[in-house]
Amino acid sequence: MKSARNHPRLAVVITAGALAALAIPTAVPAFAVINDPVADPHVVTVFPQRDMVSAEGYADGDRPTIQVLRGGAVIGTASNLVPVGGIVEVNHDGGGCWEGVTPDIRPGDVIRVLTAPDVGEQTFTGNVTVTQPATKVNAGTVVMKGTAVASGGGQLPADQLEARVVAPNQAFALNGRRTLRASAPGAGDDGVITYDGPGLTTWTATWTGLTGAGADGLSDADRAVSPTSESRGMWLGRNPDLLTEVTIFEYGAAGGPAAPDCTAPLAKGPTVPDLTAAADTGSSTTDNITRIAAPTFTGAVALPDATTVNLYVDGIASGSAPVAANGSYSITSSRALANGRHTVTAGEVGPAGIETMGTGSLSITVDTTAPVVTAKAPAVNSLMVGQTANVTATFSEPIAGLGTASFTLKNSAGAVIAAPVTWNATTRVATLNPNATLAADRKHTATLTAGIRDIAGNPIAANSWAFTTGPRPIVTAKSPAVNATAVSRTANVTATISESVTGVGNGTFALRNAATGALVSYAVSYNATTRVATLNPNVTLAANTRYTATISTSIKDAGGNPLSGLSWSFTTGR
Repeated sequence: MKSARNHPRLAVVITAGALAALAIPTAVPAFAVINDPVADPHVVTVFPQRDMVSAEGYADGDRPTIQVLRGGAVIGTASNLVPVGGIVEVNHDGGGCWEGVTPDIRPGDVIRVLTAPDVGEQTFTGNVTVTQPATKVNAGTVVMKGTAVASGGGQLPADQLEARVVAPNQAFALNGRRTLRASAPGAGDDGVITYDGPGLTTWTATWTGLTGAGADGLSDADRAVSPTSESRGMWLGRNPDLLTEVTIFEYGAAGGPAAPDCTAPLAKGPTVPDLTAAADTGSSTTDNITRIAAPTFTGAVALPDATTVNLYVDGIASGSAPVAANGSYSITSSRALANGRHTVTAGEVGPAGIETMGTGSLSITVDTTAPVVTAKAPAVNSLMVGQTANVTATFSEPIAGLGTASFTLKNSAGAVIAAPVTWNATTRVATLNPNATLAADRKHTATLTAGIRDIAGNPIAANSWAFTTGPRPIVTAKSPAVNATAVSRTANVTATISESVTGVGNGTFALRNAATGALVSYAVSYNATTRVATLNPNVTLAANTRYTATISTSIKDAGGNPLSGLSWSFTTGR
């Protein structure tokens, strides 16, 4: 059985980066004889960080062609390669070179090795990364971290994953080799590699017992984290027992043409898309927040002969546009984007129909929902509001554009009342604080204008609400007095009210027998000057009897504020 530990023999330069999810391998014509996965005795190893491919198992007379395909299109070709010891390599010292451009090899890219037009081997680039190189935890423990994503999403099978620390031209005391390897638990390697949790695609490789030292006195733990050592994450193929297809991610390795022999420029693709100023509706033209569901993006292509640029949002094709004469592009999303965060990328297409993706992405936030007022104080149409009360509005989300012109208070005559306006970002409450005491018993109107908007620029629906200031009228004097005794059986009952009111009459001012609840026949009058309501019984009250007078909240002042209703009792004499 082959060992992937033996054939990836190349030195590595160090780099990092997060990669996209794997694509499904490109299909080949039914008449082709292309093995997918790669068939023994051939081995295809991809080094995406260095845009390099190595293929083994070829006869001296073979002249293989290696292709890189993305989305079914060939984006990189190296032809007429000469095997050395059965191995052909592209973009590595002593090997062949990419023709025209050096493809930026990424996860999901298909690697095809042909010995005839439709005869050969095929694999795809595994989505494995190293996010943290070998790091010393204590005197004898080293960890490495990374990601591993299957072609359909989720975790790669554990037996397809391996991590390595490589110490070029040196040997670890632990095993006498130049590598420390970590595999799934139980595999019997130097260390173990496990996912960080169920369903998580992040992993951690751990090596322990690295206290042994070499002849130079350097411990294995120190050797593992030395600047000359390399950290690698590896996909061992769909059948890891055969090891015929391997992807090796090298932390810190640099892409592009391998000097000095290879000079084809790296196919960088277009610049990262940028929201146009008109589409970037947030608080600035650079915050990448928009209220437009189908925004427009701009950028520039990398290659002078690019003809078209394709836009992708969250990996989904979302429009295309021709390249302008000055090399720029402008694309409006062909589909409405849901509210939330999105990742935007672009790819440029040359005359041969080959698409080269850009190397970066843009994160944007789409927010098409206008803010709303969730609470108002004083409440809509409320009465008896304090004359020194503030006016507040609580919003559903952070807002901008708040001020004395967009949040106003007017009196019953329509005049604006001077009042500073403040905003509490934590509670999302806007407060209007009148400079003067509000007039009593008057209707006031608060207004919020559409000039108030959220951080994406969505305006609120302009709205107003009214309330009435107090104070509410109260009874300031009563006759007979509360719990008075020996009250004349022919006496009137009176209530003096704090301000002028309306609604005083039979029913709103009443007298009843306290024991039976029977209503006494009476007549009610009101003196607007003295503000005294008088209840005059039409009959002589019964002797030694307790009566209860009641005055109703249906009595109101000029502003509509209700009287503070009450009842009181007294007892007649003989």
